[in-house]
Amino acid sequence: MSEQVEGCHKSPYLIPQLFIEGLDSDEFLVLRDSIAKRSMECPKDARCFGKAIYGVELDSIVDLVAKKCTRSFIVVLPPDYRRGLLVEAGSYVEPIPLEGMRVAVEVCEGSKVGIEDTIGFIATRKFEVRHIRSHVEGVIVYIYSSPESGPDRNIVLVAPREVVKEIEVQS
Repeated sequence: MSEQVEGCHKSPYLIPQLFIEGLDSDEFLVLRDSIAKRSMECPKDARCFGKAIYGVELDSIVDLVAKKCTRSFIVVLPPDYRRGLLVEAGSYVEPIPLEGMRVAVEVCEGSKVGIEDTIGFIATRKFEVRHIRSHVEGVIVYIYSSPESGPDRNIVLVAPREVVKEIEVQS
């Protein structure tokens, strides 16, 4: 049974934030141990993650064929943006595609899923509704949404619980 994260899908305005290690940006998370501090610059000799547009980055963080992260990333979770999920480069992730004329994703980042848990629903061109279930156990770490127009294309990334590190995000 999936374990929903509090606040999940309660507001369309609460979008997670994505920070990618080594990305040049105007906003950074500087990571030390399990604490990430927000900064406008990357200090020398620090582990820095640059802010990216959430939901459209995919090729820069994961190799879908190898099912591995190519760069470390942090997803900062709403509603208070004080908790993040760190996934290191080289970690295994399972991509679960949801593609159709309309897609309804039923999980959010931070949700724990098991085998046969509902990930979402898709509507096909024949107006059939299909139920998409997880075929792996883990934690939802990122949800990609294609910026191209129709059909809807989403990819939900599920990582094993042991590779997802929870971090505290400070202002």
